[in-house]
Amino acid sequence: MRKLYMIGNTHFDPVWLWSWDEGMSSIRATFRSALDRMKEDGKFIYSFSTPPVFEWIRNTDPDMFEEIKQRVKEGRWDLAEAWWVQPDCYSASGESYVRQGLYGQKYLKNTFGIFSDTVFNVDSFGHSPQLPQILKKSRVNNYCFTRPEKHHVSLPAQYFLWQGIDSSKIKTFRTDDMYSKDLRATLQQSDRENDLIIVYGVTDHGGAPTKKMIAEINNTPDAVFSSVSGFFAIDRGKLPVFEKELLTGDFGVYSNNPKIKALNRKAEFSALNAEAASVISGIYDSEKIENCWHDILFNQFHDILGGACIKDAYIDAENTFGRAIQTSSEIMHYNLQRMTAKIDTAGNSFDNPWNLVLWNLNGHDYDGYIEAEVQWLHEFDLYSKGLKLADSDGTVYECQIIKERCALDGFRSRFVFKAKVKSAGYKVLKLYQTGEEITKAGNSGKYEKYIETEKYRIDFSDKSGCIESIIEKKSGKKLSGRMLEPVCYIDMGDTWSFNITGYSDEKYNFIPENRTVTEDGSIRTVIKYDYVLKNSLLSVYYTFYHDEDYFDVSYSVNWNEKHMVFKLENEAGNIHTVSVPYGAIQRAESAADVPMGSWIKSGGITFIADSIFSYNMQNGVLGLTVLRSPIYGNLSMDEIDHSADHEFLSQGISEGKIRVAFNSDGYKDAQNFLNPPVVVCETNHTGKDIVPESAYGLDGDSVMLSAAKKCEYDDSLIFRAFEYAGNACEAVLRIGEETFHLVFTPFEIKTLKYEDGKLSEVYMTEA
Repeated sequence: MRKLYMIGNTHFDPVWLWSWDEGMSSIRATFRSALDRMKEDGKFIYSFSTPPVFEWIRNTDPDMFEEIKQRVKEGRWDLAEAWWVQPDCYSASGESYVRQGLYGQKYLKNTFGIFSDTVFNVDSFGHSPQLPQILKKSRVNNYCFTRPEKHHVSLPAQYFLWQGIDSSKIKTFRTDDMYSKDLRATLQQSDRENDLIIVYGVTDHGGAPTKKMIAEINNTPDAVFSSVSGFFAIDRGKLPVFEKELLTGDFGVYSNNPKIKALNRKAEFSALNAEAASVISGIYDSEKIENCWHDILFNQFHDILGGACIKDAYIDAENTFGRAIQTSSEIMHYNLQRMTAKIDTAGNSFDNPWNLVLWNLNGHDYDGYIEAEVQWLHEFDLYSKGLKLADSDGTVYECQIIKERCALDGFRSRFVFKAKVKSAGYKVLKLYQTGEEITKAGNSGKYEKYIETEKYRIDFSDKSGCIESIIEKKSGKKLSGRMLEPVCYIDMGDTWSFNITGYSDEKYNFIPENRTVTEDGSIRTVIKYDYVLKNSLLSVYYTFYHDEDYFDVSYSVNWNEKHMVFKLENEAGNIHTVSVPYGAIQRAESAADVPMGSWIKSGGITFIADSIFSYNMQNGVLGLTVLRSPIYGNLSMDEIDHSADHEFLSQGISEGKIRVAFNSDGYKDAQNFLNPPVVVCETNHTGKDIVPESAYGLDGDSVMLSAAKKCEYDDSLIFRAFEYAGNACEAVLRIGEETFHLVFTPFEIKTLKYEDGKLSEVYMTEA
């Protein structure tokens, strides 16, 4: 006889339409109820495992926490979630999903003595295609989800093998309903042809399974109290295979609140830089770094990162990200300056008053432009003339003076230059005053319709103020038509876009009002456009480097529209490649927004962005979504009183930057753009110790080193590397003077442990 595996659960949102402190209050009552049900019925099993929520209980009711530990030991409390929280599964980096498992499993092992073999992730809005590999390598064999539902994605069966882009497979079950409150109706309607997982309980704001629910299960012959793992443990023969990503059509969460998504990305890089700097210096504060990750991972909860919470919740989220960023930034800078103090920068203080120590904390070499700024008065006399840089070999690096951050002439100097810096290493450049007179660019009106670099001609449209075409000068080939045109559409979707399948066809164009040349030098030219749309103002800066295969765009919009979406549109091909966490996939057209990682490539052009996380593509037009402005926490536009004074998402200033690259490989270029070298402005001094110019690095065509850290369980080092182009390849990992030959299969992620001169591959859990 087929069985109904009854999973007593509280789908609990620590933050959603309430703040975390209110959530903490409700979950205490929920756990008390679940524990009481266990006393009343010896067969009842309860499934819940979210480490930060457990910590709330430990800190507010230690006796209850000990009672939970005892029930876990008895097998009555099922630890069904191996991750830190149920996260948004697209907007974060691949490394974050590794850390969800690393720190989630570490907590369960240290607190309860066991790893979980399951991720119960029923409420997240889609599941990226590298998750099967990440889960398997985090000691997880089973995955349970609800979204996308049947009307969004058709599956070969409710229980199946989900195959990731690297070919890893994981047992996966899609529940029919994560909110089975009317359990009698659910039991009567359930398909009796197959074993099923049925989740029951009171949800969202807390509430455990009730006495009535438990009685109904006891009165249903084919229903059994079970853990999630208990369902997956039964051998049911060969399962059908599903090989695609799991995208929901409720697309609002992919586009909402880009500010919080960008803060998450900044926090991720900050924590990774803190780890890298600590590995290089040899001084590692594991507890502080782990606490930074705890803050980051908590804020990746699907409603927080999905922009689905109330406005007050984002004050807490911004503060939490701020704590993680500030703490990890301090760790990084302490370690960098601890090492910089040991580097010999001796020189004549009048000939070269400052030195720049450039620290590249990525696992591959950097070759690109860097901006730096130095102080004159009070350390030195006021100075507002030319500058140059030189390295220890006497090589001179050209500098272009650009606008400093303050408005006191001669007080500080800011400049841009190009340099190469080795992986996980540094480069010292001496700064010299040339005494040459310089002229800062103003609105010269020099570029009326186009600009030329050494390689490209870029034509602008008088009407739209956007790029009209890009021509490769050598071949005469047209690389692009309309690009980054700022447009808006009516968006009557609720917060999640539950009630729409795409945006309105009604289109509004930003109107260009001003064009200014803000920089015009030997290295780069910057053109600023000002636009207006209804009550909103937009400024866009186009930065063209004269010798590069890319240009940069930064934007600042003062957004005051409601029920509208703001996009940057581009003529593009229908098939495109887009980054996903620790991988890349090809997609076809979609009227609805779909998620993107840090880059998307179409027609030979790659867009890399720090604050854009979704796009749509239809009729050969790629629309990068800058922001949308629904009502906060609105579940249905049809039931909203539009005359009321609601709060809307993304009002006020939003900023971001984009790199438009030709001949880009995607991931390494994105890493260089989003995480450039850290500049330490250093005085002249002798050095006592020799700091290696490069501590480690990974060399290979389509592989990248994404993390370097200390192991969670001993003093060994952990290196994470992945193949990102879908190619089998070889690579060489260098650690100090030692080298190790590695072989990667397509889209493979390797976690490598370095100890006593030996390298071995280990689980992502590191134990």
